[in-house]
Amino acid sequence: MAAGTVLSRKWQPPVSALSFTAWQLTAGGLILLPLALIVEPSLPPLTVTNLAGLAWLGLIGAALTYAIWFRGVARLEPGAVSMLGMMSPVTAVILGWVALGQSLSLLQGLGVLIVLGSVWAGQRANRPTMPAPASRRRAPIQLTERS
Repeated sequence: MAAGTVLSRKWQPPVSALSFTAWQLTAGGLILLPLALIVEPSLPPLTVTNLAGLAWLGLIGAALTYAIWFRGVARLEPGAVSMLGMMSPVTAVILGWVALGQSLSLLQGLGVLIVLGSVWAGQRANRPTMPAPASRRRAPIQLTERS
């Protein structure tokens, strides 16, 4: 993801963010397909529930989020945007804790705080520094005689 963030900023794709995202996800899926078939050779049955879950993950969880991501990368500095990638696991942990009642261990809570602190520090580091205030003393005015 890091390489894609930087390279997509350097080499602007000739297609829309949605098309670019679709091609990246398709290529990634095709690369991972042989490994998936080796690790999990028997596929689960194709039920309506499984297909709905797959559609949700593919369309909302991947295509939409990556399209938004690459639109942001095209408009913002990669250094500022890349720090936000660390928020994905934090969001998942917090949503699991709040929405699903999953337990949150002390170590996980500490990890969330470390990531939040890192994102905060990274965002502060990317801010441009303000120049020192100019001297209040003005340059002397040059007087010339008119002829």
